[in-house]
Amino acid sequence: MIGIDASVCVKWFKAGERFEAEAQDLRRRLERLEVAAAASEILSLEVVRGLKKAQMRQPSLAIADADIESAFKAVEGMFQTGILLGCPVSQAKLLAKDLELTLGLFMADALHLATAVHLRASHFVTDDEHFLASSAVSHAAGLGVRVVNLPDLTAALSASKRASTAPSP
Repeated sequence: MIGIDASVCVKWFKAGERFEAEAQDLRRRLERLEVAAAASEILSLEVVRGLKKAQMRQPSLAIADADIESAFKAVEGMFQTGILLGCPVSQAKLLAKDLELTLGLFMADALHLATAVHLRASHFVTDDEHFLASSAVSHAAGLGVRVVNLPDLTAALSASKRASTAPSP
């Protein structure tokens, strides 16, 4: 199972993002149930926040409130259909507090990583510089979760698929 950060999910709904192709590939894999994934129950709200921020800062993207509403519904639908396993805040709250204190993360960021740790995800995929800093990567590894960016996750998933389909000697 992988944990997913909001910085990855926003790429599903915002054109022109770095690693957009890898993000869309991950979404397709999730929808085909090829990859088990989990996220904090606040993920859909974080997507709204990210898209609203983009709407205000980059009007040329023409992100309408209706687009943001559709994105919210899409993420909620992924939780409701089981494409994403949702983790209630209450289950990850104490660990999130520890991550805030140790790594200086914002509350929502701490909840996303805490969810991955709590649910024993093998990887936590992000495009957030806070998580990709060596201190956060090392700390998460000590908690059993490998923090990766989208290209690294794509490579890991492809290697895993090759290994599982390789003929036995």
